[in-house]
Amino acid sequence: MQEVIMQTKQQYKAFIDEQNCIGCGKCIRVCPTDAIVGSKQVLHTILPKLCTSCSNCINTCPTDCITLSTLGEALTESEELQLTQKKQQRLNHNQLVPPTILFPRTMEVKNTSDTSQKDRKQSIADAIARVKARKNLAN
Repeated sequence: MQEVIMQTKQQYKAFIDEQNCIGCGKCIRVCPTDAIVGSKQVLHTILPKLCTSCSNCINTCPTDCITLSTLGEALTESEELQLTQKKQQRLNHNQLVPPTILFPRTMEVKNTSDTSQKDRKQSIADAIARVKARKNLAN
């Protein structure tokens, strides 16, 4: 009786080292399948299910914080193509729709410059206080 050897369809996927990520967003722009989520100046995450191990993100990362290290299921060529087409459709749609429709204002705009300047200063002070509090909790 012949022994059947099962081959696993696992391969290495990209992983972001959180300590070194600066949130520049370069990896998001070059990912062909939208496997990287996050926004500028915020820590990014890679969704292993969507990662195709193309290494585009690794080549563009200025801090070398992305490596191929986590195991995941290998995608078929048709799945990779489908994910790439989805991203392209999303990008094409975003170019056709004005930003005001994509991101509607959540606050109404006041015309009084004195109060809006005070509000902005207070918002900035609040944001700085939140960041300082987070840094103090991390230490």
